[in-house]
Amino acid sequence: MRTSLLLLIVLSFASFASAQDDPATQAMQQTIQANQRAMNDAMRANQEANEQAMREMQASADTAQNNGPAVALTATPKISIKSGKYPGPITIKLSDKTRGAIMYYRTDGWTPTTRSKRYLGPFTISQSATLQVIAIAPYSYRSLVATAAYTLPATPAASANTQSSSAHDNVIPVHFVFAQDVTSAKAQIGDKVPLTLAIDIVFNGTTLARKGAAASVSIVQVDKNGPGGAPGELHFRIDPMQTATALMKLHGAASLEGQAEPPNAQALIPVVGMFFVFHHGKDAIIKPGTPFTAYLDASSLVASNN
Repeated sequence: MRTSLLLLIVLSFASFASAQDDPATQAMQQTIQANQRAMNDAMRANQEANEQAMREMQASADTAQNNGPAVALTATPKISIKSGKYPGPITIKLSDKTRGAIMYYRTDGWTPTTRSKRYLGPFTISQSATLQVIAIAPYSYRSLVATAAYTLPATPAASANTQSSSAHDNVIPVHFVFAQDVTSAKAQIGDKVPLTLAIDIVFNGTTLARKGAAASVSIVQVDKNGPGGAPGELHFRIDPMQTATALMKLHGAASLEGQAEPPNAQALIPVVGMFFVFHHGKDAIIKPGTPFTAYLDASSLVASNN
């Protein structure tokens, strides 16, 4: 009996050793080990991701706890070059005296936001433009808008009547002008303001829409001018544009703020209270012919052509 049992054990070990040497068995073992390593790596990565998320949440909570309410108005930015007519390109420098202020600007006449270009150093303006600048500092409200208008010699355009693009471009600029005026004094949320296409839209040799085609923007927010010199504001976004072949979805939005007229020491004498109540800022007014640029996603055109 013992001899039989011993023989069985020996045969089992021999069979196991033989199986270990079998290529198929080895491949299976390697696969199991690889899967186990992959599972362990995934578990570690998931744990690290969770820990990172917790750190970010804690940092956000600490920031929210430490940041108090806004208690002051950020100073209005200073523009180094005044409005005027200049014979050639000019280099602009911006500054703000509020500690920690970040400045944002646009050169197309529309009011900048914190999504506009951030000022990181001097920049050059080489064609006629209306520069608008804002600043915002920690624990402070956004500044009033600083504005300067520059007239420079016209530069030759690549094409006067056609705006084209290839499939390699991410977006196609679509140039419009306002067909009628709109003012913050009368506009209401939901109003549609007509636009006119200023330049043909051409994509891969195909004209999608011709100059003069109609489009519109929708007013999404209106603020009337108010006491203390508060200006009027208009906020709008582009509507889908109907063409001969399809409804073209465009992207684009902008804001325009009228001129603020805050009271000053000289104006407040001698009737501070009455002046503050009745002194309002200027309305935001968009005049006919004002240019506005929206954007068309070229990838959507490529997808539709395919």
